Amino acid sequence: MVDYSLYELLELAGESNTQAFKELYQRYKQTTYIMVKRRIVDEEEAKDITQDIFIYLWNNRTELSILQNFDTWLYTIIRNKVISAYRKNNVRLQGEKFLMDGMEQLEWNAEDFTIAQELNKKIGSILAELPETMRACYHLSKNEGKKNQEIADNLNISEKTVRNNLSEALKRLKDSLHKYYPELMLLLVVFKSIF
Repeated sequence: MVDYSLYELLELAGESNTQAFKELYQRYKQTTYIMVKRRIVDEEEAKDITQDIFIYLWNNRTELSILQNFDTWLYTIIRNKVISAYRKNNVRLQGEKFLMDGMEQLEWNAEDFTIAQELNKKIGSILAELPETMRACYHLSKNEGKKNQEIADNLNISEKTVRNNLSEALKRLKDSLHKYYPELMLLLVVFKSIF
């Protein structure tokens, strides 16, 4: 498929072009899942909600071509789906007390979403440069939530090798992010000292 701009993809998807919608899905699925997973503890529930979001997008595709800001619209849908899941299914949310104290204050804005997307892309490019085993260890641990022993069994390596690979991956990620986002590292240090 041609490398369409977001505006062109929205136009085509709004006209029921399935290839354009697939491309839109490919561009936004990881960021959407990450945003959902930050609020939903259960991985399967987070995947289901992410899928529901894209089903909603497809069912409302005619609106895509008239949107002024797709990121804001998607961000609002993510927020609403997470809140709906909590209310309907009583899913356990991360930061549940925070949400219960002020669920309606859970306002995500377009700037936060854009920053999260940019950071996610940077992390993805850093991870892509890692050696294969290190990248696999990181993915299984951080994205799939597997324990070190499970990762070791899965990759046929020792648990110590898994620990070493994860430690090195996190070190490389931290060092690389520090070069590009020094203010992010400062925030992480502050939050680490508070919590």
